[in-house]
Amino acid sequence: MSALPTDPANPSPLQLTRPAESPPGPLSEKQMQQIIDSGDRARPIRKAARFASGNGWLTLLAGFSTVPFAIGNLPLLTFAVLLGAIGTRELTLRRRLLRFVPRTTRKLAINQLMLGALLIGYAVWMTIQSATSEGMIASTLKNEPMLQSTPELSGQLDGLAQLERIATAGLYLLMILVAVLVQGGSAIYYQIRGRALARFCARTPEWIIDIHHAVEGSR
Repeated sequence: MSALPTDPANPSPLQLTRPAESPPGPLSEKQMQQIIDSGDRARPIRKAARFASGNGWLTLLAGFSTVPFAIGNLPLLTFAVLLGAIGTRELTLRRRLLRFVPRTTRKLAINQLMLGALLIGYAVWMTIQSATSEGMIASTLKNEPMLQSTPELSGQLDGLAQLERIATAGLYLLMILVAVLVQGGSAIYYQIRGRALARFCARTPEWIIDIHHAVEGSR
């Protein structure tokens, strides 16, 4: 059997040729690294957005669940509507945060302080109302002449009525404490994340921010 020709001027159809090098991509290695670095800087901001989402939906749920008990009670109805408004604003600001709008974290912190002020105001109002009006036990004692005619039982109910007032005041005092700790802590958290947002906006080119917008919009 004769060997295949190896003349360079007339190569065999079976001879393998070196493939052409692929053209470079649209982004350089430096630009790709910039995108990766921007993703690392955006991570704490996205965590803050998830935190805002949880806050917003919980506040909305609290507002909606209060409405059935607020029928015929104007102060409670006002409280429920304001809860819904604050929850809606939290979710709106969350969307702005995902678009890396500067100073959004400051507005989120103010929103949490507004929620805390609302909770504290409602708790103070209810504490004053419970202190100046009859409780359930005292009202029952007043409307039942048979209980009033039994001194021993009446004395026991008076003690329970006093205990009811103390328990009610303690409940609303706890509500104030929780509002200070939770809403105050949330406001501080947003302020801290504001540094990450400012750092991201200062160090990230506009075209990379547009890429983040496109990725977020596709989800």
